[in-house]
Amino acid sequence: MKHTTGSVVRAWWMSRRMVFCRPLTGLVVWSVACGLVQGVANADHKISFRQITRTHPIAVQRGQTARVRVWSNFTLNNSHSTFFIPAGVRMTQLKEPAKKVEFSEPQELDQGEDYGFSVEVPKGQLPGVYEYRIATDQAVSSVGHLMVTDYPVVTENAGDNHTTATAQLVPIPSAVCGNIDDFEDVDLYRIHGRAGQELVCQIFAQRVTRAIHCMAIQYPKIHLMDSYLTLRDSRGRVVAENDNHVGGDAMLRCRLPASGDYILEVRDSRYAGDPRYVYCVEISEGPTAIATFPLSVQRGHATSALVVETQPENVPRGGPDMVRRVRWNVSTDVPVGWRRVRVAGADGRPGPVVPQLVSRHRQVIADGKNNSVDKALPLQLPVGVNGRFQRAGQTHFYRFTATAQSVTRIDVQSRRRGLAVDSVVVVMDGKGEILATADDGDFTKDAGLYFRAPADGDYVIGVRDLNRRAGDLFIYHLSVEPSGEDFEIHGEYYYGMLAPGGHAAWFVRLKRLNGFNGPVEILVDRLPKGVTCEPVVIPAGFTHCALVFSAAVKAPINASLVRVRGRARLPRPGGEVSVERHANVLGELRRAGASRFVRMPIQSQLLGVTRPLDLHGVTATPSQLTLKRGGTARLSVRIKRSPEYSEQVLLNMALLFFNNAVGQQLPPGVSVQGEATKKLTGDALEAVFTLRASDSAKSVARWPIAVVARVPITYTIMTSYASNPVFLTVGGTAAVGTRAAPKAP
Repeated sequence: MKHTTGSVVRAWWMSRRMVFCRPLTGLVVWSVACGLVQGVANADHKISFRQITRTHPIAVQRGQTARVRVWSNFTLNNSHSTFFIPAGVRMTQLKEPAKKVEFSEPQELDQGEDYGFSVEVPKGQLPGVYEYRIATDQAVSSVGHLMVTDYPVVTENAGDNHTTATAQLVPIPSAVCGNIDDFEDVDLYRIHGRAGQELVCQIFAQRVTRAIHCMAIQYPKIHLMDSYLTLRDSRGRVVAENDNHVGGDAMLRCRLPASGDYILEVRDSRYAGDPRYVYCVEISEGPTAIATFPLSVQRGHATSALVVETQPENVPRGGPDMVRRVRWNVSTDVPVGWRRVRVAGADGRPGPVVPQLVSRHRQVIADGKNNSVDKALPLQLPVGVNGRFQRAGQTHFYRFTATAQSVTRIDVQSRRRGLAVDSVVVVMDGKGEILATADDGDFTKDAGLYFRAPADGDYVIGVRDLNRRAGDLFIYHLSVEPSGEDFEIHGEYYYGMLAPGGHAAWFVRLKRLNGFNGPVEILVDRLPKGVTCEPVVIPAGFTHCALVFSAAVKAPINASLVRVRGRARLPRPGGEVSVERHANVLGELRRAGASRFVRMPIQSQLLGVTRPLDLHGVTATPSQLTLKRGGTARLSVRIKRSPEYSEQVLLNMALLFFNNAVGQQLPPGVSVQGEATKKLTGDALEAVFTLRASDSAKSVARWPIAVVARVPITYTIMTSYASNPVFLTVGGTAAVGTRAAPKAP
């Protein structure tokens, strides 16, 4: 599948790869010398979460059953459950001989072993990219993706398809699944077309690999596939081409100039490649709906929406485009929030899925004439605004009234919904002075902010695209709502594993907003069978906690997608209101070097009860601990090893990534005296932590904590265990004789 013209490109990248290898090798040598990784090469007992690296074919047609292969670093033998978000797709492991896989540390380019699964997609399943997780009898997995498509799936043939003569014939419509498996690889597909036919080719590459663990192809920073689509006629002339449409995924739309054969060329824009560069190209006859305008509808109301459809890029628009509209009628029992809805095709058959917001608030449409401050569109809050940039260079302005010290939440959504606006927001006073600005949000190009009005009066919001672009996809939704004290839930709760009778710990980080300092109850839903979680309320002044899970001795081997959320009462005009916030979940990735702590937003939290792992027990005593301010207390820890595991175990009172605490649990003012990490090697099975409460430590009663025990799997991957819950009480003042001795000068 090699394209020989890319040989110069390949040589350049290979020279860059050599640069990358030097510091990586140095890191590995350092880790062995320091005892962080011992006996990795020959060990086969170290148990880690399963790192999904590849799924192929990446798409399954709805209403069909198909077989796919899933690759994973660390074995997927004895998989018992697979979970999809959104739910509906069913995937079960095929009955194949179990693979004996000896442990070895995954390298940057490894994709692991492949395992067979049968996928069944219900006929009514909406098309789109689905996140999935797998649970085995001994571990749970990272995130994989599978695409559901309306079109028949065609898999790239084995062998070369890089020349016109060997181009694989594919029908219209179809969903072509392949992969750019090495540098310089170019895949060619032959399409029979007719004169005047509108052809739409959309690739899903980054969208189906964005959360793959260890996706680091080359240095510097080549990770996800940056696809490029080119359509040529039978004489090799370019008819249409496209680079970026949604992120790095391309979409080509054109009108065929003549009947005959055309060649669709699929490649990475940098001529990069890797077996994990899987893709699906949906080839269909246009026009195809890509959005509606407006994007939103108020619950219990009806609205008419313009269907925004693909337009041929190789044909000038010489006159009014055909306008097609749909009627949305949303009943009062439809949940508030973003959802995916189908738009019927021009022929009346079910068409593509587009994003839609169902809101409890009034929704308005900006006509685009509000492109100066003096023409700002007046808003009555709370309100949602639908806008689109149809001419380059535009900024849209909106005017609202606020009282002194009131808080207004301003949020733009476009990129998160597969649209194109890279938003920038400014807030100005009546004199045009800029008071606040916002650009990128967390893991998104969408802008948002909380604005606190300095005085009574009118304020103006300006919204624009960062590069002042315009076009069909430059649609946005602006939400402007009165707000106030609030909070968000973050933390480390991507996955967890515990054996019957064992324990696990997740770590919650509370982000307090706009002066909120009240208590927040942390709730965990949908626990696996036989698993309980210690209830916890984060008090005023606290910003973190641990969630300590315990599995009953007779808990069955099972797993579940759990959900962490926070609940609190927040002050609002007219009185307090009860508010719930779902946790923001980040999946673990390894990119551009082994020691980087990289995360990617995902939707799922997976907790599994497994067979016993490398540690059969972690016991902390006493189970109830009392600390006086200025005093100390000792916490003893004893581990029970698997007979097969004799290497080091690292004990902490926090979740560490190297020396960085990424998960905290001790109350404010309580710390560990002496070495924060206790390392047990050889025959050592016990350690003691001394906890100290400062003179200003905050009071708390029966605060659940646990000792974290970690087994190094690779240089960066640790399997985490936890002790039984220890209930810590802090309060009062220690007697003078129990205070810690001052340090020697």
